[in-house]
Amino acid sequence: MTILVGYTSTPEGHAALRHGVETAGSTGKPLAIFPLSDRAEGTGGDASLEAALGAGARLLERDPQGRHPAEELIDTAQEAGAELVVIGVRNRSRVSKILLGSDAQSIILGSPVPVLTVKAATDER
Repeated sequence: MTILVGYTSTPEGHAALRHGVETAGSTGKPLAIFPLSDRAEGTGGDASLEAALGAGARLLERDPQGRHPAEELIDTAQEAGAELVVIGVRNRSRVSKILLGSDAQSIILGSPVPVLTVKAATDER
């Protein structure tokens, strides 16, 4: 079974990656990283992503086919046999949630496996 991290190159994404690396290390499970945005697909100077990949994590490729990244992550969790999904979250206003929706909520409610949500430390924002 795999630990799957939904990753973005944001403070919240870095927090999710850090927790995913820690969880995989403490359980001995393999770590897979799913880029939730196109910016995360290349390692281009992202030190935390490069470190995780150097430690044996696997960077998955996206295959959008017109789907939302949250849907892709849920499908990937099933396909990869994930045991746990780790995502970063941030506070948002009610209006922002209504206008933009909530990717985190879609993942939490749609995931076939437990989802660990983490917030970025205050000094990371």
